[in-house]
Amino acid sequence: KGLPLMKTVISLCVASLTLLAATPAAAAEAFPTKPLRIFTVLPAGTDGYVRAVAGKLGDLLGQPVVVENRVGAGGVIAAQATSSAPPDGHTLIVLAAAFLVSKNMNPGLAFDPVGDFSAVAKIYGGSSSMLLVRPESPAKNVEGLLALAKANPGKFTYGVGGIGGQPHLSAASLLAITGTPATHIPFKTQNDVALALLRGDVDFTILATTTSLPLVQTGKFRVLAVTSGNRVRAFPEVPTLREVFKNDLLVQETWSGLAGPARMPQEIIRRLHGE
Repeated sequence: KGLPLMKTVISLCVASLTLLAATPAAAAEAFPTKPLRIFTVLPAGTDGYVRAVAGKLGDLLGQPVVVENRVGAGGVIAAQATSSAPPDGHTLIVLAAAFLVSKNMNPGLAFDPVGDFSAVAKIYGGSSSMLLVRPESPAKNVEGLLALAKANPGKFTYGVGGIGGQPHLSAASLLAITGTPATHIPFKTQNDVALALLRGDVDFTILATTTSLPLVQTGKFRVLAVTSGNRVRAFPEVPTLREVFKNDLLVQETWSGLAGPARMPQEIIRRLHGE
């Protein structure tokens, strides 16, 4: 009597294990079951590449992919909304390289920029920034700008969007390496910074190249240098900061990647990554 009972128990165990093993695959096959959301810290109008990715991803997944602009607080609002969402692949976020150092910038963050997220894919890379001044600025090059700052200690200001982003770190690095005093004034978005520079509220800014190009091309600002490793094709006459100061630390480019909450099933991550 004991042998048939044992066989029955073993069969039930094997069946249970088989069901457990099949569960993630079944979940992956069912994914997605509803529209997806992608949070971005970029303001509307500067998120074109995110919307392009979302549109194509929606076509491939067979579900709408909605982009939600969660601007402000250095990306904290969007990050918290993502990290607290169910890890089922339906809530994603576009993260920039600077996000990885956000805990160093703000130790009080309620989340871990690495441990609380599941990396999915890199979707944009190699983006740099431009150092901009108003056309009427007496600074015709970076050396001239820094000379003005040193001649006006405590009065010279620069504005960037947020704290800890690539433009902010680029400006802070430039000032630290050259021993130049200037006051940092943070703004909510890059658009706010551009308006502040236009009004003369700040003396210079460093803005993402994608934002800067139309402003420079229409004559609203003068570009003095770029933060990339190589010169920007649209302005071959503009030097890189590395060229001017012979320091590799002034090469600062960024990338963007798609991520979801921690503990997303690997099958769903692979599906999203593959698409």
